[in-house]
Amino acid sequence: MDFSLGRLLTTEYYLDINPAGDFLPGFFFLIFFLGLIFLRSIIKKFAPDSKYFRKSIKKKTGKLIVLGILGFIFVIARFSAVPYFSMRIWLYLTFLLSLIFGIMTCQKVSKEYQKRLASVDRETQKKE
Repeated sequence: MDFSLGRLLTTEYYLDINPAGDFLPGFFFLIFFLGLIFLRSIIKKFAPDSKYFRKSIKKKTGKLIVLGILGFIFVIARFSAVPYFSMRIWLYLTFLLSLIFGIMTCQKVSKEYQKRLASVDRETQKKE
């Protein structure tokens, strides 16, 4: 199979109904999407022991878990060579959306957590 970088810029590459060849980045995508599915439990294990942080994470990570499940389905479809579901565009689009929503979620959680901490500090100062 002759592969050139110019082929990456064609729509046929992304819209191929059942792409052939090795799927080398498949295991990376599989690990990435499994990480998204279990994101809450991973964060709970390594996150600071703060109920405010955990509430923010619980409220904001729903979209990422759904994208993780979708991405996992697309990776498995690609490994199984299921027509239409194994198209490269679905996998790459899900990956990009996951990255975008991940960055947005980090920003939202950070802002919300800082607001909650500031509110708790104000409440404790008023009580004193």
